[in-house]
Amino acid sequence: MSKISVNNAWFYSFHGCLHEESVIGAEYIVNATVEVDTAAAEKNDNLESTVDYVAVYGVIKKEMLKPSKLLETVLKRIIVGVKKINKNIVSVDVSIKKLSPPVSGNVDSVELRKKV
Repeated sequence: MSKISVNNAWFYSFHGCLHEESVIGAEYIVNATVEVDTAAAEKNDNLESTVDYVAVYGVIKKEMLKPSKLLETVLKRIIVGVKKINKNIVSVDVSIKKLSPPVSGNVDSVELRKKV
């Protein structure tokens, strides 16, 4: 098994329950790791035998551009979309970090992560 990762993909998106978040937006960092058997790709040097990280990034970008109230909703959409890329995907691990969240205190970020 191999792990293919898209690391620290940065987005300015409009997620959140507060009205201001849907108007002002915020910065997000997304990480996604896909576990897949790459034995065939190692032998045949064929992109179709593995998971294309460009496709993974494409799913992340598409879902980050759709405003949602909850990061849980965005996270689920990313996981579902990534799993559709290749039937041989064993697991998907995604995290979404919201920078400078609207909380009453000094907080660098909040993060939601799920592995399925």
